[in-house]
Amino acid sequence: MAVLLAKALPDVLEEAIQPGIHTVTLVNRSGLLLGCAGDASRAPAVGAIVSNIWQCQEKCDGAGPLSCLLVECDEGRLAIRAVGSFVLACCADCTVPFGMLMAKSEALHDFLQPPLSQLVT
Repeated sequence: MAVLLAKALPDVLEEAIQPGIHTVTLVNRSGLLLGCAGDASRAPAVGAIVSNIWQCQEKCDGAGPLSCLLVECDEGRLAIRAVGSFVLACCADCTVPFGMLMAKSEALHDFLQPPLSQLVT
């Protein structure tokens, strides 16, 4: 049984921060922020936006569930993926390749999946 202490969550998310990656957030499906690393001033807005994007993707899911959703915006790039019943987002500027964002989100997913899959929201 994997256990993740709540106070350790920001430290785990901080592992994905590197030059160009500004914010990493973990939110529930309603957009409530559970943890963040990096630019905390952006985290609540990012959390609300990514949970909405992920829910829309799930509702329009004709081809099967996605493992990772990559989004390019005016402000930068996002990698969004589900972790149990939660949503993880890595936000970066346009200098960070999508492959790097996807790799960071996958590493966090693999680490967080066992403990977070035990939680029910």
